[in-house]
Amino acid sequence: MKIIVNGKEAGSKETGCALCGATWGEYYEEIEGQRLFFCCDFCALEFKNMINEVKKRTCWERIDELTINGNYYTGRTCIAKHNEKEYKFYVKFNEEGEIGTFKEL
Repeated sequence: MKIIVNGKEAGSKETGCALCGATWGEYYEEIEGQRLFFCCDFCALEFKNMINEVKKRTCWERIDELTINGNYYTGRTCIAKHNEKEYKFYVKFNEEGEIGTFKEL
């Protein structure tokens, strides 16, 4: 899965956290067969919750590309892509890392 966070490719230690783009931390998790870098386990939890929600709503087996704009405080406007299809959404997480707000755009 190609991941773009606030205009920059992310998902490795060199490119930054797959959710927020930060380069500190040392947390990795395999998601959809890909070893992704996260700054912390909290970002990994939020990312997984977001991916699962998109897959549930779209019935897609996987996401090929994910563009994320925003941050924890303002929420994130995102575009998920699978094959030729696009799914635009807004997501904001609560203090437990669960989805607090999710809106299709």
